[in-house]
Amino acid sequence: MKKKFNVLIALLILVVLLSSTNIGFAVDENLGSWETKTSMPTARPALGLIEANGKIYAIGGQVDSKSINTVEEYDPAIDTWTTKASMPTPRHSFGIAEVNGKIYCIGGMGSSNIVEEYDPATDTWTTKANMPIPRHHFGIAELNGKIYVIGGSGGLDIVEEYDPATDTWTTKASMPTPRIRLGVAEAGGKIYAIGGFISSGHTDTVEEYDPVTDTWTTKASMPTPRYNLGVVEANGKIYAIGGVGAAGGLDIVEEYDPEADTWKTKASMSAPRNGLGVAEANGKVYAVGGRIITDNLDTVEVFTPLSTQQAPDAPTNLTATAGDSQINLSWDAITDAMSYTIKRATTSGGPYTTRAISVTNTSYTDTDVTNGITYYYVVSAIVSGTESPNSNEASATPEVSTSPQTGSAIVVITMVNGAEKEYDLTMTEVNNFINWYEAKDNGTGDAYYTIEKDWNTGPFNSRKDYIIFDKICFFEINEY
Repeated sequence: MKKKFNVLIALLILVVLLSSTNIGFAVDENLGSWETKTSMPTARPALGLIEANGKIYAIGGQVDSKSINTVEEYDPAIDTWTTKASMPTPRHSFGIAEVNGKIYCIGGMGSSNIVEEYDPATDTWTTKANMPIPRHHFGIAELNGKIYVIGGSGGLDIVEEYDPATDTWTTKASMPTPRIRLGVAEAGGKIYAIGGFISSGHTDTVEEYDPVTDTWTTKASMPTPRYNLGVVEANGKIYAIGGVGAAGGLDIVEEYDPEADTWKTKASMSAPRNGLGVAEANGKVYAVGGRIITDNLDTVEVFTPLSTQQAPDAPTNLTATAGDSQINLSWDAITDAMSYTIKRATTSGGPYTTRAISVTNTSYTDTDVTNGITYYYVVSAIVSGTESPNSNEASATPEVSTSPQTGSAIVVITMVNGAEKEYDLTMTEVNNFINWYEAKDNGTGDAYYTIEKDWNTGPFNSRKDYIIFDKICFFEINEY
């Protein structure tokens, strides 16, 4: 009897210990799965890995303690590798990002602050404006056509923003926790700095950067403190992969949900590795190269999250209607969609750039367009944090209106406090007001609309009413 009692006590202690190890995160029964692919031709750690136009590019890295400039292209569709034009400056532990189909290699060991742009379409390289502060082992992410370089060598907290369109750099608010060898990814319009190495050692710190407000917020810590990890976004979630922990190299994969601010453990890689490259393509995560102790790796593994297997349906019946300096989009609703993401290109088939996120309606007005240029659009839906495939493509070309708008209308605007404002406007003015209201309702445009009052001016040179969008309850148009 005593022996059975001791066994029961041991089992209870084991249950308590197992439960205590999961405080702050959960083990997900839907772990996802890993699959081995064709090895990379050049084994290496500290490389840059990025997806562009459906291909994955492995650039630079370290071989025999030396920086290299090798560029190899992987095609996930046919599982093959091709050698491309070498990067002008050999380097490792640098930053890599993609904007509008071009690839930017920034800083790193062996390059200091050099920035070089690679065009996969022409297989050519171009030198761009240097990064202001030379560094390596930093985090990097792209958002809305800008590139953000965060932290890095010596344990920096510096954040610099690069705009490829103007080839200029801007200093941003510093990261709260200075660190090196961290991972960085973008999700839902925010940038997340994860893990890394600080003065006291490995860290599990997670901090969120909002480029709109230029501010930082502390989020739920990563379950496993580590550095030299791979961090990438896929289907609205962020994956922290491998790296170096307190006990050495790791094969651990942990998934962060930015909306819920929670972590889950996922299926581990086949072997521990650090200094690897990670990239997302078609909703899957590719882990490439890296190092086990002192051995350089050419291993390629692809992770399929459960969210990819259960991706929501793509929006359908996307239409684009052109106006004067604007394009109006509409599409069919997706069941349980939390929001929609609008993507735009100037070439049919892309590459697309994100035009708007978190759109809650099934319509959107794009006013950042130029008359005479054809724009191509696709829309994706976000359901439970998972992004759907893109919708059908729709295009339109905004043009200056050639037919004059005639007539007038009495516009009665009822404010939220019950007050009414009445205006006698031409139909051109009425349509301008409606276009502003619809654009603002979709999240773009000014916060107020200005109406010029050319009556009862009295002693004044001009009189204007500023109608605040948030103060409008409804409005009525009586055309005559």
